[in-house]
Order: sequence, then structure tokens, then C-alpha cells
Amino acid sequence: MRKVFILFLTVFFMFAFYACGNDIKTDSKNTNDEQKLKSNSQENSIKEGRQKIGTLEFICNSERDSACNTENGYYYLTRDLTKLQDGNYGNHLMYMDFATCREIYLCSTAGCKHNSLDCPAVFSYDDFPIFTTKLFVYDNYLYILSRESSDESVSSSEGISQNIMGGDDEYIMSQRKPAVLYRANLDGTERKKVYTFDEGLTLEEFILKDENGIYVITKKLSIDKVDNMTYTTGSEHKVVFLDLQSFHAQEVCPISFDNHISWDVIGCYQDCLILSGIDYGRELSMEEKLDDDTYHSLYEDSFDIYAILDLKSGELNEFYRESNKNQHDVYVVGDTMYISFSENPIIEGINIESRERKTICTLEQNLIMNVIDDMLCCRDWNLSSDHTYYFVNMKTGEIMHSMLVNQYNGWDLEFRAETSSDMLVVYDYDATKNSDDSYEIHQYKYALISKEDLFMGKQNYRKIDMIEQG
Repeated sequence: MRKVFILFLTVFFMFAFYACGNDIKTDSKNTNDEQKLKSNSQENSIKEGRQKIGTLEFICNSERDSACNTENGYYYLTRDLTKLQDGNYGNHLMYMDFATCREIYLCSTAGCKHNSLDCPAVFSYDDFPIFTTKLFVYDNYLYILSRESSDESVSSSEGISQNIMGGDDEYIMSQRKPAVLYRANLDGTERKKVYTFDEGLTLEEFILKDENGIYVITKKLSIDKVDNMTYTTGSEHKVVFLDLQSFHAQEVCPISFDNHISWDVIGCYQDCLILSGIDYGRELSMEEKLDDDTYHSLYEDSFDIYAILDLKSGELNEFYRESNKNQHDVYVVGDTMYISFSENPIIEGINIESRERKTICTLEQNLIMNVIDDMLCCRDWNLSSDHTYYFVNMKTGEIMHSMLVNQYNGWDLEFRAETSSDMLVVYDYDATKNSDDSYEIHQYKYALISKEDLFMGKQNYRKIDMIEQG
């Protein structure tokens, strides 16, 4: 496990967020406009044909940090908090310029010390939660989505949350802030609040876009207890469209259906979402879910189901299911879902529409981790034994084995951004090894590498001149 000493800090600030107000300054005109847009968002009734849905594309997902990129550079919010001039705390918006291979604070103000909220690169932690705030670029604007965690979790009622908040779960839920969308120029200037989502709604990690605007998944969180365990669950999952011209929000369709299956979004295809869920044959009680032995037995008898959700009609159609007795992994690319098995050295492609199934290649290291262009990025199922990547051409089945690993400790390369020709990777650490073989990472070292060199394992890094932790 990588030890970066952030677990306690994350939990502490998560609860600190509940007690802090909104200090971001906006002029009165912007505030009035934003409130007007918020009231417009209440018109969320579903009307057939009202919203034209284009070709969907993911722009944020759960595997990314608070970061995004264009062809020209990479934006990210730092994780470490900095004490500001006024005594409060914040983090910084950084930019890695791909042309010069330099990292800068996203601020062009001469002589700025980047230690106050007047600096466009400074973000107050009160308003932009660490780890959950999302960045994306749309139509030559940088958007920052301030949101709190959407995790549905289980914890002991004797844990940290109970000690800090006194166990007042209703109070905790009531203090959650609504998600807020900000827009800025690509150089970070003119940042302003443009939309506030309804109170009581939590936004999932996923953000999709088409030529009309963005799509988010909302849900309502609630807290319950079983014996000494506290658990957070979500309900009323919905797809919501937000027009980034008028900032009018519209409910598209629900992702909650009249069955015992809870669905997750794993991909998109044309104007549809690809969902996965676990079919246990019935609704499980919370006691069954919390008992490890009982749940393990029930899980082995269950099936993973994969379905396509037509956002226009709201219809859900299953196209594949697989027994959870067989450990497997899936990745959706276009009209194909790729599937691999830990005990079967093949990768197969399943056409989402026709359900036709074909073998792509035979490969022992067939755990699918990512996709770059036409390549499936695969690893060994034992992630601790082999940290190298195996790249599988989805069209030809050709396999390329790259021996490139992290230079500090031999761990796998971390992919952070992709352009048409290059990948931005973490290729090295400035770190201290601890006595338990974990690491305290002081700085992540970034570099650009061409996709061709990455696939072939050529160590032709164009290193980024870093000034922050990364």
C-alpha cells in the first residue's frame, strides 16, 4: 500500500466541509443570474423528445483525480493544503504546458505569491473538497464542479465520524453542500459560479458530454444503522442534462428500476449508457451484506448483468450476464464490451447490439486496466507480481509487451492524460521508503512519452519541470 498520510486528513476535512460556509466572492449580478438559473432547474419533468441526445463521451470518471487535459496541457488541483495569507487553507490549480514541459501555477498576475483568494490559481478548501472536485474542458472553457463524496459505504458507529460529529447522522446529511459548477477561461481567469444543483442531491463521479452539453448522474443519499454499523445508501438515481449555454437542467431518465438490481454506469455507446449490476436472485438484507461469510456465499451464486439503457426511451435491455463464480473483468469501447477471465487466458469482444462474441487474443496477463487508441492496456491478475503492461490491438489481436515501470520502485506507470500522439505518465517518485515497505511520496514525477514509444517500451521521456507535488 502506498502511504502518503492522507487518510486521516481526508476524513477530517470531509467533516470540516460540513461546518464551513461559502467564501467565494461573486458580484451581485452573477449571484442573481445564478439563482435564477437554479430556479429554472426545478423544471425537471421528463418530456419525450424535449432533449436531443447526441453521441455521448466520458469527460470525467471515477478513475481520475481532480484533473483534466487538452491537447496543449494538463490541469490539476493539488492535494496538499496551503495556509493562505488570511489564515485559511486552500489548494492550487496547476498547469503543465506540453510544449515547454513546464509546470506553472495557473496564474498570470505579475508578482503574485499565490497565497490569497485573489489569485486565480488558489481554491478555498471550504468550497472545493479535496479528491471529489472535478475538472473538465468544454467548448474552450475550463469547468470546475465542486461536489462532495458520492460513496455508498459502511463503517462502524464507533469510528471517526461518530467521535467527531457525535453520531448525529441527520445533522451530517443536512450539512452536505449542494454541487456547484464554476466556469473559467482556460488561463484560469474570470472564474465564476454558473450553476447550483438542487439541495439534497449528490452527483456521481461520472460526467458525460455531447455537442449540446453535459450529463451527470444524481442520487439521494441516506444514512441508516444496523446494530453498531452505519451505512450510507443511494436512491433515486437519475440522468440529468445541463445545457452549458442556457444553464438549464433537465431530467433525462431514471437509472432506478422496479427490480432488486442496483445499476452502475460503466460506459456509453452513441446515445445510450452501458450499465452493470449484480443479480442475487432477490433483494439482499443489509444484515446479509454486512456479514462477510454470508455475502461471499451469496456473491458466488450471483451473476453480473450488463445492459444498455436507451436515454431517449428509458428502456433497459440486458445483452450479457456472467456468473460470479468466474472472476472476470470488462471494459466498454464503442459498440464492444471486452471481457477477460482470471482462469482463462483469452480476451473476448461482445458486440453490444448483435451480442456476437469473438476471441481477440490469447494472453495470460489479460486484466484490462485501460484503453489507449486501439490498444487494450492489460496487466497480470496478480498486480503485485508483474507491474509491466501488455498492449493488445483490439482490431488485430497483436500483443506488445512494454517493460517500462516506475523508476523509483518498479511499480506500474500511472497514466494521467492522453493527447492524439502522447501520454502523460508518472514515471518516477521522490519518496521515502518506510519500515513496513510502504512509501511516503514527496513528489510525483511526470513526463510525456509518445504512444509508439510507450507500446514498444522505449524510455524516451520528455520530463516535466515540476514545482508542486503532482
